[in-house]
Amino acid sequence: MLTECPRDIPNLPGVYHFRNEGEILYIGKANSLRKRVMSYFLKKNTIKEKRILEQSTSIDYTVTESEIEALILEENEIKEHLPKYNIRSKDDKRYPYIKITVGEEYPRVFYTRKIVNDGSLYFGPYTNVRAVKRALKTIRDIFLIRTCKNEKIPEKACLEYYIKKCIAPCIGNVTKEEYGEFIEEVIDFLKGRSQRIEKIIEDKMWSASKNLDFEMAAIYRNQLMSLRDIRKKQRMVLGDKKSRDIIGIEQRHGIACIVVFQVREGKMIYKERYFFQSKEESTRREFLHHFLRGRYGKISFVPEEIVLPYCIDNRNLLEKWLKTEIHIPKKGDLKQLNIMANKNAELELDRELSKPPKRTEYSLLVLQEILALERLPTRIEGFDISNISGTDSVGSCVVFINGIPAKSEYRKFKIKGIKGINDPAMIGEVVTRRIKRLLNGKDFPDLILIDGGKPQLNAAINAMKRLIGLQISTIALAKRLEEIYLPTGKIISLPKDSPALKLLMRIRNESHRFALDYHRRRRRRRLSLSELDEINQIGYKRKIALIQHFGSSARLLSASKEEIQEVKGIGKQLAEIIYTALH
Repeated sequence: MLTECPRDIPNLPGVYHFRNEGEILYIGKANSLRKRVMSYFLKKNTIKEKRILEQSTSIDYTVTESEIEALILEENEIKEHLPKYNIRSKDDKRYPYIKITVGEEYPRVFYTRKIVNDGSLYFGPYTNVRAVKRALKTIRDIFLIRTCKNEKIPEKACLEYYIKKCIAPCIGNVTKEEYGEFIEEVIDFLKGRSQRIEKIIEDKMWSASKNLDFEMAAIYRNQLMSLRDIRKKQRMVLGDKKSRDIIGIEQRHGIACIVVFQVREGKMIYKERYFFQSKEESTRREFLHHFLRGRYGKISFVPEEIVLPYCIDNRNLLEKWLKTEIHIPKKGDLKQLNIMANKNAELELDRELSKPPKRTEYSLLVLQEILALERLPTRIEGFDISNISGTDSVGSCVVFINGIPAKSEYRKFKIKGIKGINDPAMIGEVVTRRIKRLLNGKDFPDLILIDGGKPQLNAAINAMKRLIGLQISTIALAKRLEEIYLPTGKIISLPKDSPALKLLMRIRNESHRFALDYHRRRRRRRLSLSELDEINQIGYKRKIALIQHFGSSARLLSASKEEIQEVKGIGKQLAEIIYTALH
């Protein structure tokens, strides 16, 4: 835990990192690194900042030339390292973009999830692949641009040309300059400048008609009709022609939904919604700041104005970096649109949190409410014991993060200090050994789940009391009636369709499976070192096959030659050798 601010931090702009050994816990930026880092050591800091200090062992930093450079570096490093306490996209996925390869002789327009600094233009991000494909289909239907995948155009026309879906620059059907004009119109279309495109295309149509180029005039006519059909479907919401993004937000339980109304030339053309989550409770302003950097910092078109419901930190800095105006309306049409965007965000978040129980986020929220936990149980560890009559006793620890198994963090234990049949004492040993490992800087769970009833739960609680004074919420789940035992002695019975119960059963069953697998491996290994080890013709794989087939050495000893011969990999001659050696 850090208790005082390092004295060597300079009074310069840059990016700072809170670390726990090699792991980066949090990345931030500041105009003055010294002042910002020192603020963490004040008494009046937030719960999130206190937790960062508690878990950090060191601070390092990178100095930049300006605060804008620090902002860009911070955004890039957060994407690369995904620190525990920085806000991140809820599903951590890459959203699709529409890419225009303007650096090519005959540019292509297609969708991609990867942004590369190759001079191309990017529009998006879109939260729905179908929306991207619809936009691309509209673009190709109207502007007839090429759809071939390679940078170099082919030497002959493809089917797209013959079904009138491509203007075919490959056969010289259009000049490089004319094709370039089509691409400029696509860019204007994606920027929402429909009226301007209509005027340009209408002029081209009449010009081609006057020059008796009726084929091109027909193409322009079809483009014009398609554009006008699209504009008819768009709803007028503002009287001016400014391009704006109206942003609304709703936040609950560390999850935020942000809704974006795209308004172009006074008309609502699209609605997007994004979900974000934070390890600790973050404010709406923090979510908005994170969203603005991530969404607009890497795309080619930023609207003239971004309308927010609240003022955010570093507003002027973001305006300078994004080259746009950030507006917080107090009244009028923009304020009403902001209210509508907020209402949409609230409804979207309600829908997300109330999805079927298979959605683990909802299960965690229900579990938190039922158990009256202070924090969302994002990290749950489950424990179980496996043995047969006290022999080959083992324990398991499985880890679920956000309701999903983190198998790389599973741990198995060979019981060392307990002899005979005593499951509660074995649970106590396993929990003790696990907590001792966690004391070496590992993440403590938000909830511990014990497979068993009151005796097993008490053994786990006593083990934790001896080590850490019981700072971790602990419960037990008994198999027979699926009852939840609490440390207070209270027993909770949940409906069978409860999402919280289903999650606990999944964790309990996984800890049981993991313990049983380890127990079986140990038992097979012990059995394979018995009578079979003295048979030279039998290798390790055949020993395992024999033990798995018969289940025990006693059953193998009672087997006939014919039964031994049925084992995969054991022929008649080898079965004779095994039977003779065993008898």
